[in-house]
Amino acid sequence: MNLYNLEELLVQQNPQWISKKIVEVGFERDFFVSFCQELNKKKLILTLCGPRRTGKTFLTKQSMRWLVENKRIPPKNICYFQFSGSLNENNVISAILDLFLKKYAGIGKKYIFLDEIQYVDYWQDQIKSFYDILEDVKFVVSGSTSLFYRQKSKESLAGRIIKCNLGALNFHEYLRFKNIEEPSYNRAKFVSNLAIYKTEFKKYLALGQYPEIVTNKELNPKKYIMDLSDQIINFDIPYFSAKINRQLFLSVVKTLSFDLAQEFSTNNLARTLETDRREIAEYVKILEEIGLFSICYNAGFKSMRRKLSGSKKIYGLNLNLSLHLNGFDISYLNDTRVFGKYFENYVFMRILEKYGKIEYYRIGDKELDFVSKDMAFEIKSGTKTDLNKYQELSLELKKKFYLISEEEAYLI
Repeated sequence: MNLYNLEELLVQQNPQWISKKIVEVGFERDFFVSFCQELNKKKLILTLCGPRRTGKTFLTKQSMRWLVENKRIPPKNICYFQFSGSLNENNVISAILDLFLKKYAGIGKKYIFLDEIQYVDYWQDQIKSFYDILEDVKFVVSGSTSLFYRQKSKESLAGRIIKCNLGALNFHEYLRFKNIEEPSYNRAKFVSNLAIYKTEFKKYLALGQYPEIVTNKELNPKKYIMDLSDQIINFDIPYFSAKINRQLFLSVVKTLSFDLAQEFSTNNLARTLETDRREIAEYVKILEEIGLFSICYNAGFKSMRRKLSGSKKIYGLNLNLSLHLNGFDISYLNDTRVFGKYFENYVFMRILEKYGKIEYYRIGDKELDFVSKDMAFEIKSGTKTDLNKYQELSLELKKKFYLISEEEAYLI
């Protein structure tokens, strides 16, 4: 490792040490406020995970600016470093921290932001050694959703870490990034913009969940999404799972993308793709870990063993990717059945984001789209039907009932 070259790179990535200010600008995600609240807490290591291109680096630099402007942290006490595959060397993190702390940092609280850290083997071990001896340093670690998946490390950092996740844009963020008034609880305002929301919602489902696509009009959205899927399948996945069958993995992603919001089983998927069930189960697990899909279990099954072996549903966590992987575009959403699946999937994403855990309920002819700890939800994108049976079942389960129509979905 050439320490001089490393120091030169470190200085290049921290222009605030010379300019004495952080000028990073851009749209703020809804998550920004809560992330800064976590950043303001005590010593625990803060991690920011999420799929590629969701805006983690932007959020990181915005939080650096927030520290300077709101907490009066001197710019020289903030260190940022972004890693790459070529910097995966023994003790590289230790070398960077030594350079910063001994040659650049001043007196007082210091913040160290380490971005794309999944490229560094044994990163937990290197950070732990500093964390345990330094009282005035706050570590912020960011990277892909695979940050803690099969990482080479002897340390888990258990009890020392707070985990935060950043996913795809929600509809409100999409509107804000396009300078369109967000849905208001003022009924008159909401109704006056309803036609716009209906049009924009389909655009959002098809091409509006990546910040760069929404804000950069020069990009070709379809090419952007397909290039991104190629990077995920052919670079990100093999990076932490070398034995993966890339063609089979892509087939799994395409099949799950086609079957959004429907029940699935690894056995059926293995039969469809004519392969081993255990391999399919492993690939589905990876897809959950990297934040592309989420499994929704049946709350009607009480034991975890039954939940795992019984019926469950699959939902995508980036609908743009799911739509385009099978060669579809926005016109595909004109089919009411297809739109219903994507609409339900979006509601799932929002409830999951708000409440952390969500299941569906189906036992015999008794059924609810989603249930959380105290609430039950029924999703209707088309004509409203008799809701009595859903309300009665919610009462039986001791949960408050909510109907979410397409209009209500714009508000959540």
